[in-house]
Amino acid sequence: MHAALAEDRPLGTRVPQRSALALGLVGGLGEEVLAALMSTGEYRVVHVAVTHMIGSAMPRFHPWLVGRGAVVADDAFIGITGDETFVPQASPIRRYGEHDVLDAARTARDTGATTLVLVAPLPALLQMGEATRTLASVDEVALVGMGFERLVIIRPTSADDTRRLPDVIARLVRAAGNALADLMLPSYTKALSASTAAQAILQAVRGAPPGVTVLGAKELAAIVQAKMPQLAPKKTRLR
Repeated sequence: MHAALAEDRPLGTRVPQRSALALGLVGGLGEEVLAALMSTGEYRVVHVAVTHMIGSAMPRFHPWLVGRGAVVADDAFIGITGDETFVPQASPIRRYGEHDVLDAARTARDTGATTLVLVAPLPALLQMGEATRTLASVDEVALVGMGFERLVIIRPTSADDTRRLPDVIARLVRAAGNALADLMLPSYTKALSASTAAQAILQAVRGAPPGVTVLGAKELAAIVQAKMPQLAPKKTRLR
């Protein structure tokens, strides 16, 4: 796999005004990635897959009912979430689960996207193996054969589940487990804040060369240390 840290392309100079497609960017991280896409100078428009049409006061935010009309995009971003990711019932943004990866990729390919970015968070305990930097499923292998010039698979650490458990003992066990993980796991496995992770993801995409790039939490942490060290999480220590 290609290295994640390549020289950034200067914004507003060699990078043309491009269009992006956003699929499944829900939850805390997804919302921050979507906000970052709309605030960067790299995209003149961001087509966002929705479940029903809505108005938008933001000129770059273009709601799109998948299959209703055609859109054109240069770069496609797919966010994969599970039931543990809270999405307000009233949210119009369409959710994509792990079983929807290929359908979402086909949608991206139909828009003409040449770059496909798959954001698929993993728990901290799974961030220490080589699997975080290789293709990890049959669906991901299938993505390679779909003809994208750049395929960037990013596995940030999943945010802690903050849903309130009904049982007091269960809440205590979860809190103890989280505290132990903070002490025992490498610092890079700690979940970045959603806004920091979103910025690191965009930095990674800017630096990704043609071909396949796979990044885990360790590579994202390296990007944060290199580009925004003040936002890097601190390792919890025993006193």
